[in-house]
Amino acid sequence: MKKIITLSITAFLTTSVFSVFATTATSTVTTMPVSTLTSNSPVPLNSYGAVDMKANVPLSAQVPAKPTGFVDPVVTPLSTIFSKNVPIPPSLNSKSYLLMDANTGAVIATNNPNERLAPASLTKLMLLYIAEQELAQGQIHLDDMVTVQPVAWATGGSRMFLKPGAQVAVRDLISGIIVDSGNDAAVTLALHMAGTQDAMVNLMNQQAAQLGMTNTHFSDVMGLPAPNHYSTAYDFGLLASAIVTQYPQYLSWYGQKWFSYNGIKQPNFNKLLFIYPYAQGLKTGSTSSAGFSLVSAAKMPNNNMQLVGIVLNTPSGDDSAADSKALLTYGFNFFTTKKIYDAGQTLNSARVYFGQDKQTPVGLSSALNVTLPSSVTAELSAKLTLQPRLEAPITQNQTVGKIDILLNNQVIESVPAVALKANPSGSIWRRISDQISSWF
Repeated sequence: MKKIITLSITAFLTTSVFSVFATTATSTVTTMPVSTLTSNSPVPLNSYGAVDMKANVPLSAQVPAKPTGFVDPVVTPLSTIFSKNVPIPPSLNSKSYLLMDANTGAVIATNNPNERLAPASLTKLMLLYIAEQELAQGQIHLDDMVTVQPVAWATGGSRMFLKPGAQVAVRDLISGIIVDSGNDAAVTLALHMAGTQDAMVNLMNQQAAQLGMTNTHFSDVMGLPAPNHYSTAYDFGLLASAIVTQYPQYLSWYGQKWFSYNGIKQPNFNKLLFIYPYAQGLKTGSTSSAGFSLVSAAKMPNNNMQLVGIVLNTPSGDDSAADSKALLTYGFNFFTTKKIYDAGQTLNSARVYFGQDKQTPVGLSSALNVTLPSSVTAELSAKLTLQPRLEAPITQNQTVGKIDILLNNQVIESVPAVALKANPSGSIWRRISDQISSWF
């Protein structure tokens, strides 16, 4: 029989006060008439082997229809679940949007979260995410000097104004990608990390799959229009959350308002940084077919929430910034994230048969946070359910049950309960004693 234990969480809930705010060059150059471009066509290249920004790839080729039988992720925002407790989300001038707490993965508000759209330079967020991984692992370094290849210089669109043959540091390439949205910088960094653009695109799609971005496919490294190149607000929510939670040491990069390189000073395309005091940055994207999009991150002082907002396909950069500000303000004003338990905190103990110890402490391997409307957190409770008849050996962090967080007796979150300490097999006498006791 499963053992069910009611846990107290009252001590961990506090009242929050919210402020109201408003490819390298290739030997084969691909050229074909626009009318023949489909989602299965190769990426159009110019005479230098760079992605051809003048190819006018039809939107139907960039964003093909979903295959028959494809199942979208189920996304039910808290604003819908708790519609009686919070006002409706703001009405935004965008085709799709999403607001998420990166710390918990909770979707607070959304509209058309699974609609596939052309991402434009939001693509570079995946390139930057991989760069952060490689920096953290020591595979590349901020002071690495990289030679600019002609194919990078020949990539059109927004640029850092790199010159072929020049030596540029990785740290400058990263700033040039974030602030200038430099396509030349993106290609240069991609070649440094993966050797070829094709290899980097493959790596980007692998990372998307690992993050659960099932509605995303990349065809180039910088976001210029290309066949079969699309994503969604929900998928970018997953990517943005991974960036801010897995590599917080690099988050300040995205908040740069200006960047100067080789005597040229450029402002960040992210206008939210200039109008919203809690904006931490991230990335803009725009093309004639994709409209203006913004993936943003924001944090308020003395507030546990780490919000990420995704606004896709608005009419202008001003619209994407204003809509992002409205979305983030809605989240901070009406929702809160509470830490329920700390990682490694002993919540109870479990009886273990045939072990060195009769009891094993039980808790969580990572901190448990829950995002809810700020008006309902006092009604939370918790329940620990242990697996029946646990037997040694038990390893540290082995799942031994689950913890349910309930609101008005309805489960809103369920996480594994783990053994906080290893419990190896006991002596022969302990095993005999437990065997005898189990008969009665």
